[in-house]
Amino acid sequence: MAPSANEQYIVDEKGNPTAVILPIKDYKKILLLLEEVEDHKETKLLSQSAEFKKLVKRGLEDIRAGRIKPWKEVWDEL
Repeated sequence: MAPSANEQYIVDEKGNPTAVILPIKDYKKILLLLEEVEDHKETKLLSQSAEFKKLVKRGLEDIRAGRIKPWKEVWDEL
């Protein structure tokens, strides 16, 4: 993300930047990007988990054996 012309900096008595003020639009974009990165990290960790692999394997076996129901049918049963 390129620096915005609307950024404002707060500096201490020595002129060192201590904080930045961003337009809310830019702030929300940053939050979305951070959330995407975190989701990607969690997905990567999960996909490397032995338990996750076991569950996926079992799910695939259930599909092949015909032991599944469409989500709409399950939802209607609730």
